[in-house]
Parts: sequence; structure tokens; C-alpha cells
Amino acid sequence: MLQILLVLVLAFHLLAANLAGAAPLVCVWLDAREARRSDPLAGELGRYLLRQSLIWLTAALALGGVTLLLVWLTAWEPFYGTASRLPAGRFWWAAPELGVYYLCVALYLKWWPAQTPATRGRMRARRVMGIFAATNLLYHFPLLFTVIGVYSTRPAPADEALVFRHAMLDAEVFSQFVHHMLASFAVVGVGIIGFALRLSRRHQTAPDVERMATWGGRLALVPTVSQLFVGLYVLLELPDRARDNLLGGDSLGTLLFGVSLVGAIVLMHRLASVAFGETERRNLISAMALLVLVVVAMVGTRQRARNDKFSAMSAPPARIYAATCHPGLNTIRF
Repeated sequence: MLQILLVLVLAFHLLAANLAGAAPLVCVWLDAREARRSDPLAGELGRYLLRQSLIWLTAALALGGVTLLLVWLTAWEPFYGTASRLPAGRFWWAAPELGVYYLCVALYLKWWPAQTPATRGRMRARRVMGIFAATNLLYHFPLLFTVIGVYSTRPAPADEALVFRHAMLDAEVFSQFVHHMLASFAVVGVGIIGFALRLSRRHQTAPDVERMATWGGRLALVPTVSQLFVGLYVLLELPDRARDNLLGGDSLGTLLFGVSLVGAIVLMHRLASVAFGETERRNLISAMALLVLVVVAMVGTRQRARNDKFSAMSAPPARIYAATCHPGLNTIRF
């Protein structure tokens, strides 16, 4: 039961963090579009996304705390052991970096008022704030927890330190980081679809609703299609044992992997229909629901693969020796 709860909480944590990470970058494009094409609806969408970024980052932090508690309750000692091998500064700087994000997004909102022209300098400053907030968040936190998650499955002496700049160039870490970046923009695209639904509820004109929905569909479709290739890269970089289990060696892991693949294909079809103008309410809601299903299934797949690797680390010495000699489980080189 704790494992199921962990998967659900972690999935919604990732959804919230993805939206908060990529939304300010999308807002920079919306800001430029409003200024160049006199498109007030683009500005309204941008300010909506900025407000949602603040809300969802707060939700991501709360869900992240619950996730860490569930990780502790499920006795994943390797996770916390790996975290202790990283420099303490990586964690102490987390609070200031989060504070910088909140400050930059809040200033972006303050300097981007509705129906009020701004000076060119003010526009440039707020866009720099958006870029800085998003890149700072996307660089620090996904990489940090990806490194911990990956290296917690690799046997290493308790006193061995991890060099973060080396670890983030690891192929398994890098593939999962790229996967997270693409997912962030897909989630923002689906968030824009949600904005289109919001417009329809307040009886906005049909062309405006359709335009917002198609924007969201296109933004979500491109990274979702790219995920097929990046997902294959992630699969190839997994240790052989975990990959074999997902491809038939473990029934539950294989089932979750299959659900995530089928769900992703159906999601792409639904997003394509939205991107090309089929913006009926049913299509929009089903696209949002499918994204949540795919994320939950993928998180379950990843946790199932990691659970198997954790159990291998707790195995008798002969198995640990075999795992240590395995090319996919080598510890970091200095």
C-alpha cells in the first residue's frame, strides 16, 4: 500500500514540478507575442501560467516532502545514503534557489500588468526574470534528485563522495534528465489546454477557445512524440537487470511499462487531434486525463525497476560482487 501511495504522490509531485519549471519559459514567448502582435489573450495566458507556476511549485514542495517521508517509511536506505555522499552545499542552497524562483516569478507578474504598456527596458527585465527562474529551477532540482536516484542503485563504499558535475554527465542520469525536460513542456502544453477549458466555462468566443487549445495541443505534442526516442534512450541506459525485468522478466513491471507505452501512443493521437483543431470539450478533458495516466504509469515503471535494483543491493555478497562488476552499475570514476 505504501508503494502505491508513493507512486501516486511522486507522480503528482512531478506534474507540479514540471509545470513550475517550464511555464516561465513559455511565458517569455507569450510576452513577446502580446507585444509584437497586440494579442491580449496571449498576455492573459502568460499571466495565468505565472500564477499557476507559483501555486504548483508550492504544491510540488509539499508533495516532495510527503514523498521523502514515504521513501523513509519504505526503508529505502540507499536513497538517503547516496544523498549523504553529495556535498552539503547542494542541499543548503536549495532554499535560496527556491526563494529566487518565487521572487523572479512574482516580479515578472508585477511588471506584466494587463492592458498597461511597459517600457522596452521593463519588458526585457521581466523576460530575463522568467528565463532565470525557469533555468535555475530546471537545472538544480531535477538533476539533483536524478543523480541521487540513479546512484542509489549502484553499490559504493559508504565514505565515497560523489562529484556532482561528473555524475550529471553519466549516460543514465543524462537520459532521464532530458526525459524530464521534455515532460515539463508537455505538461505546460496540457496546462494551456486547461486554460482553454477555463475560457469556455466563462463563455469566451469559440475562436479564442480553439486557438488556446490548439496552442496547448501543439506544445504538448512535440515533446510527447520526442519522448518515444528519448524513452528508448532511457531504456537502453538502464542496467541490464532492470531493463530485462521491464521487458518480460517482472510481470508487474512489464504491465506498467506496457500501460505507459500504450497510454503515450493514445495521448499522442489525442494531442494531434487537438493540435489540428478538434477542440471539443471531450477531447480536451481526455487529453488531460491521459497525460496523468501516462505519468502515473511511468513513475510506477521506474519505481518497480528501482525496487528490483535495491533488492539486488541487499543480496548476499556473491550477488553484490556480480552487480559491482556489471558495466551498468559501475560507481563513479574520479
